[in-house]
Amino acid sequence: MTGIGGVLRRAGGPFYLMGLGFIMAFGGLAGDYYEHEIAGFSTALESFFAPVHLLIFSGIAVAALGFLWGLLRVAFVAGPSGDWAG
Repeated sequence: MTGIGGVLRRAGGPFYLMGLGFIMAFGGLAGDYYEHEIAGFSTALESFFAPVHLLIFSGIAVAALGFLWGLLRVAFVAGPSGDWAG
């Protein structure tokens, strides 16, 4: 039986990259909620280029890159019949 450390080691870089992306997006969502609760509706807060929105979108992009990296790792490194997690 493998512990959580072994699972994380086998998951590798794609897992960590997706986790970083989710943390970035969650931080952006929390910041966006906070700003809307404090400032209310403002045209500056609704811009695509508002800092919290950029954090949300970049977090989603980072998570997507990690997911694609994981797919490539499974498809080309281990092969379709390989045990990529072991």
